[in-house]
Amino acid sequence: MRNLKTIEGKVKAILEKDEEARNDDMLLYLKVCNTCLKDTGAMPFAEVMLQYRYLGLPSIESVGRTRRKLQAEFPELMGSSRVQKLRAAGEKAYRKYAKE
Repeated sequence: MRNLKTIEGKVKAILEKDEEARNDDMLLYLKVCNTCLKDTGAMPFAEVMLQYRYLGLPSIESVGRTRRKLQAEFPELMGSSRVQKLRAAGEKAYRKYAKE
C-alpha cells in the first residue's frame, strides 16, 4: 500500500505540472519512470518492459489506475475535453466488449 501512495504522489505532481501527460498515459508513464529512475526514457524499450520490477519502476497498470483515481478526485487534473470524450467512448466500447 505504501508503494501505491508513492506512485500517487509522483503521478499527481506530474499531472499538476504537465497538461500533455493528462492526455496521454504513455507519456505519463514515461515521466513517472523518469522520476523513479533517471534517464529511463533513454533505455531500450524491451529492457524497461522486461525488467521494470528489478529497476524499481511501477507497472503501467498502476500508473493508469492512479491517473484515473486522481482525475476523478481532482477535476482540474482531467485531460482535454477531446480526450475525455475519447476515453468515455473507449470505456463504453470496453464495457460492451466485456459483456459479450
